Parts: sequence; structure tokens; C-alpha cells
Amino acid sequence: MIRIKNILCPVDFFPASLRAYEYALKLASNYDADVHVVHVVSPLFPAAYDFPLNVSEYTGAVQKQARSELIKLAKKAKQARVRFHSELPNGGIDDEIHKALKRTAADLVVMGTHGRRGFERWILGSEADRLLRSCPVPLLTIGAGKGVRTAPPSIKRILVTTDFSPGTSEALKYAFSIAQESQARITLLHVVDQMTVGAVALAPATVDAVRRQLEKLVPAEARPWCEVKTRVENGVPYQTILEIQGSEKADLLVMNVHGKGLLDRALLGSTAERVVRGAVCPVLLIPPAVKAQKGAASKRKTT
Repeated sequence: MIRIKNILCPVDFFPASLRAYEYALKLASNYDADVHVVHVVSPLFPAAYDFPLNVSEYTGAVQKQARSELIKLAKKAKQARVRFHSELPNGGIDDEIHKALKRTAADLVVMGTHGRRGFERWILGSEADRLLRSCPVPLLTIGAGKGVRTAPPSIKRILVTTDFSPGTSEALKYAFSIAQESQARITLLHVVDQMTVGAVALAPATVDAVRRQLEKLVPAEARPWCEVKTRVENGVPYQTILEIQGSEKADLLVMNVHGKGLLDRALLGSTAERVVRGAVCPVLLIPPAVKAQKGAASKRKTT
């Protein structure tokens, strides 16, 4: 069973982040966790404008409006009986979110994503986009669309994707923990990359071998209480994952992410990032814990 004590929720008060906050409240209520909300006021550069601008006055007005919005969020937390904390720092959004991660000892980040319709018109370089590559703890992304479904404990269908890479076991821990809290069913999916095997249909023996690998990933203690289905498909991984997420009407999609390192995770254009762009349900991305521990150990040796 995983333990979530502190949830960090960066907000900009637009629809996606407000949906993320509502989701964070439900998670916090379910896990008896604290919610830490951070809204970053970015620095303003007068030289970028063609007219005189009083930076201090403008910043003060922005902060006043933000405090008013944070009060509204605090009231919602009180109604949900969730412990609420908020921060209103000035600075670069990336830097302040990472500072907040350390200050709050966050176990999980819940964050809204922004984008226009269509994969290629995603706003590349956005805060959520960058956080995908650098977040050292599990990151739950919530879109602004109306397709976002229920949060725990109302989740009934969880889709877990795996390519059998390092970090798969961590992703499964979170998936089965949430499934136990919600009494949800799990579909464990592996997509054989079409670019690797071509357009030919997979041989039954290959499918059976992969299914056996998937079955081995299911914890023995989970079998008595959790209904688990395995699927092996052939196709373009991110497209197939999104298609199955829709056909299975998944309430949550869980996948592990892997790359060169915590601060250099090469997700741009990867399966994980494309899935986040296109999913109509929340996506929980789990970083490789082993790498996180090695990075922390290395840092301690150099200090």
C-alpha cells in the first residue's frame, strides 16, 4: 500500500488547474493527505511593453486577485474536510514549483494541462510539459476537457500500460493501491510497437508469451480482491493506448516514465507525453524510484 501524505497542486486558476484541484481534494480526502496549493506570480519586464507600466502596482493587483482566488479554494478544502496550505511566490514558474516540491515534501503532484485541440497544437514548453520531464515524484495530469471522469474512491476502471522497463513495479504499486481503495478493476496492457514487428499480425505464441509476462507482474496478494485483465496489442503505442483507454472507458491511466535522469528525462515526443496530450482521463506518471534514490545518494556524497 502506498502512502500519500502531501499533495502539491500548482494552479493558475484556469479550468484545467481548477479541475486538477478538485481531483486533488478527492485524493486527499481518500488518503487523509494535506493539499498544498501554489500559484506563482511571474516577474514582469516593463521593457517588453510599448507603454509605461508600474510594475509594483501591477504585481500588487495580481497578488490581490490571486489571494482572493486562493480563499475560494481554501473554502472548498474546508467543505471537503481536507487540510489546506497555500503559497503565493514570485519568480519563475519552473523554479518555484520545484522549490515547493521540496518545502512541502510532496508525495504526489496533481497538475492541469493546457492545449488546443489536436496533438500537434499542444503548447510545447508549457509548465506542465517541462514538469513531465523533471518531476521526481508521481505526477497526475488532468486535462480541461469534459471527458475527465471520477476520482478515488469512485474509480472503477484503471488502465496500466507497461513496456516492461524499469519502473514498471512502481507504477503497479500505485495502480493496485488505488484499485484497492476504490475496488476498481485493472487492465494491464502491453503494446508491441508496430515499427518493430511491422504490420503483420502477432503470432499466437508471441501473444501468449507476452501475456504470461504480464500475469507475472500481478501481485499474488492482489488476486483475491482485484479483477485483472491482460491485453497484448500490436500498433503505434501511444495511439493504441489512447484507443483502448477510450474503448475501456478507463477512469485512470497509469504508466511509468523513464529516461536519462530526473532532470534530463527525454520525454519530448515520447509515448508518455503523447498519451498525456490525448487522454480524456487523468494520467498518472510514475518516475523510476531507483533512479531517484541513486540521485539523492549521489547528492549526499557531494555535500
